[in-house]
Amino acid sequence: MSIPDKIIKEIDMMNESDRQKVLEKIKEKYMSKDVILLNENYNWWDNEEDDIYNEK
Repeated sequence: MSIPDKIIKEIDMMNESDRQKVLEKIKEKYMSKDVILLNENYNWWDNEEDDIYNEK
C-alpha cells in the first residue's frame, strides 16, 4: 500500500469533526488559495435544503 493510500485510509477512519480539521489543514498548507476561494464560492450549490436545484 502506498503512502497516499495509507493516509486516505487513516482519514477515512476518523470521525467527521476530526476529518474536517485535517482537511482544512491540508487546504491551508497545500492547496492554491485560488482553488480554495473557488471551492467556497460554489458551496451554495451543495445545499440539500434548496428546493430549486433538488427535486423531491
